[in-house]
Amino acid sequence: MDGEQAARWVAAQEGVPVGADLVAAARRQLEFLAAVDRRRWLYEGPLLHRAIRRYKACWLPLLAKHTQAPVVDGPLVVPLDCQWIWHCHRLNPVQYIRDCKKVYGRILNNDNVESSIGTKSKIQSEKVWKELYPEEPFELEYTSSETTMDVNPGATEAISYDLISAVKRQSSFYYQVGTPTMHDQRFLAEALARYKGFLYLIKMNQDKGVQRFRVPTYDVDLMWHTHQLHPVTYCKDMLKLLGKVLEHDDTDADRSEGKKLDVGFTETTEQFESIFGARYWKAGCMYRGNMPSPVTSTPQIFSTEVGNGSDICKAQKDLNVLDITFVELYLQIVDIKNLPSAVPKENVYVWFTKNQSDMFISDGGRLDISTVTGKTGASLQCEPTGELILTVMVDQASKKPEPIGKVSIPLQHLTGPDSKLSFERWFELKAHGGHATSPPVSLRVAASATVPCSGQKVFSMVRTEPFSLKSCLLPHSIKNQKMGSWTRFLYDCGTELIRLQIREHKVKNAMAFKRELVGVLKSRKQQLQLAEFRENKWTLKNSNLSISGSPDGSMLNLKCDNQLIKLYQGRKLEYERKCCKCHSEDASAVTAVRFCSEHPYGKAVALLDTESQLIMVNEDEFLLPWITISFLFMDADGQDGVELISSAVVQKAVVSGSDPAIVSETHTLGDRSAAVAPVQCGTCSTALGGEKVMAGCKTDHASSGACPAAVASGEDGHAESAGCGSGCGGGNCGPMVVEDSKANNAKSGGCGSGCGGGGGCGTLLKASTMTGEGQAKSKSGGCGSGCGSGGSCGTLLKSKAADRDSMVIEGSKASHIKSGGCGSGCGGCGTLINSSATAGQGLAKSAGCGSGCWPAVAAAVAGCPVAGDGGFGSSSVSSLQEE
Repeated sequence: MDGEQAARWVAAQEGVPVGADLVAAARRQLEFLAAVDRRRWLYEGPLLHRAIRRYKACWLPLLAKHTQAPVVDGPLVVPLDCQWIWHCHRLNPVQYIRDCKKVYGRILNNDNVESSIGTKSKIQSEKVWKELYPEEPFELEYTSSETTMDVNPGATEAISYDLISAVKRQSSFYYQVGTPTMHDQRFLAEALARYKGFLYLIKMNQDKGVQRFRVPTYDVDLMWHTHQLHPVTYCKDMLKLLGKVLEHDDTDADRSEGKKLDVGFTETTEQFESIFGARYWKAGCMYRGNMPSPVTSTPQIFSTEVGNGSDICKAQKDLNVLDITFVELYLQIVDIKNLPSAVPKENVYVWFTKNQSDMFISDGGRLDISTVTGKTGASLQCEPTGELILTVMVDQASKKPEPIGKVSIPLQHLTGPDSKLSFERWFELKAHGGHATSPPVSLRVAASATVPCSGQKVFSMVRTEPFSLKSCLLPHSIKNQKMGSWTRFLYDCGTELIRLQIREHKVKNAMAFKRELVGVLKSRKQQLQLAEFRENKWTLKNSNLSISGSPDGSMLNLKCDNQLIKLYQGRKLEYERKCCKCHSEDASAVTAVRFCSEHPYGKAVALLDTESQLIMVNEDEFLLPWITISFLFMDADGQDGVELISSAVVQKAVVSGSDPAIVSETHTLGDRSAAVAPVQCGTCSTALGGEKVMAGCKTDHASSGACPAAVASGEDGHAESAGCGSGCGGGNCGPMVVEDSKANNAKSGGCGSGCGGGGGCGTLLKASTMTGEGQAKSKSGGCGSGCGSGGSCGTLLKSKAADRDSMVIEGSKASHIKSGGCGSGCGGCGTLINSSATAGQGLAKSAGCGSGCWPAVAAAVAGCPVAGDGGFGSSSVSSLQEE
């Protein structure tokens, strides 16, 4: 902020009247919305209609009596269903004021009224309710039977506002704001300040006689909603500020580019940043995409609150699980000053990276410097540790880019407990080489972050089978060899959590064989008994989960105390692909959905991708059972009669894997992001309310989702891309396997440059059978440079088989691999594993992604936006109404 902008900000904070404690009230509103979301029968259907009748005929008359003369000692408690309808009614403040004055002659306020959520006692309120409405229960539950209410028809007909439509519009709001960041006290305090700035803009426009459509971000919208829930206070504050009651228009939901909502958000962003010199975009308050499709419309009702998952597995404490946390980070380079006179400003950009290894950032990415208001920066995810390194680079015509200087910013300053989760200020650079200037070159950086959250655990399943000459000569011995194989579960960093093996031995004093699944913890050399095969099905050991059939369309049921875990085929809920409808149902995926009192409609807690052989788990308590179940799914063989339950047969043919007769150790990597959701296609992830910017691409390229291709070539061969030619727009690009001892040419095997809508870009497998002779240089195995944030980019597997019967992933002397998975700017990348048999000869510049890859791993947590998936609140200002 310059001096004038800072003065306007102070004027907004001091001059905009807010007569209620919105921060505390916002937290109460979030708790209330969570309770309603657990009762989605109030979103639609017969119980919604009944709730509306109860609100009009019962609650409003009771509230009118209470506001004239208290009917109870202390606050009056409102039934939850009535509070929900009241909530939606008040979010159209002009209509609510009009209806109240029409029926009751005054505004019915929320003074001395308390929610049934969190109240200490509602005995008095229930007593008064039963005296007035003896045939109507105080709380409306899902099991409540329909009754005909004997009410005065005038009490309901006098209120003409379409409450059913209002409820429908508000039913998705909690999905946008029900995040840990929105509950943070620091974040809410900043949200209140930004809300006052938002109202200040409206006041400025009104004073100039300009009527503009202003659109809030979701943190601002939360505060705006909270303000309106105090109808008398809101009316007084708006009359004082504007002379009129500010309308809250939530009827426009079309976020398409160029439409009213999109244009309004862009103009609001530009005006906010121009007036205050502060960024309007902010991590944690942008649009998260549509609500995931529900797996059921019927809630699971549990008798008690017990069953949060903590007691699912008895052996869980023995696992040495890595604690992975992440933050969503918004980063923008706003300006630069004191550049050397010989350096053109238009040739300067910033390269960001971390000073230590990060599960989400590999090589970092490029950020352009933009002094234009309304432009957006990079939206990414990273671990909240270490330092962010910003290096100022200069593009040179005939030389590689040269660094001018750099600055290190500890992420603790942004995400620590004493931080405000955002900053915008100047940083002096530490000069590089001969670029020292006086005063020093300085960079203005704007950054914001969400609160640190626990990241989901992602593991690859790697089968290690003992090599046996007998298995090559006698194919029928493969089954016996398989029995002695190990399956290792590895983190991305290569750390092993556990390895599993099926063992078979004779039972004492019997001819029968006993088959069991055991796990060995590498860290402690401890053995766990995980499952046992009895009566033609598997049963879990060391777990309170029992397996049973499912009559409702799901694959399996896992029961434990007061909770239920159902297994569904395909990606469900948080794992659902959100970008577009071009992705068909993913038959290779299995989603575990937990139902309990906290999540009666289900919460996705784990996913297995049988094609890539990756598993993900959102809740640590379910980790070991899911590893066990995933292994059994991958290992099941219908021909042998091996089933999890008698009615659920998982055919081995479903799983695409290597022939164990010829593979000694197979790293089944597949595409790294194939099992990760949500991700965005290049053709359909255009940012709403701003440009989509990817860390690996220049801003002007990123908006189209297709960057120019980088083509790598070598003396003996080249790989331009892996799967499709330039501009591929298809849903799935196939794998390409190149087996050539000398030519080693692979023009496509995943996606070419600017792959625009791939649901899954293929895998480039480079196999060389010549020792030391085959050379392969590939810049991309899966997608070309600038893959447009595709659904899933492939994995580059550089393999060489020589002198042995086993195939391993290796690097030879001539093998140079710059990127495994994607080129720069990709939206969801594969994994590069480069295992060299000759130390120091295998080179790998990037593990998983090229420069600036958007990590899709943590995006699967709470469905966070990827690659700057822009967003804004569901409400907007259309007009000022005078009352």
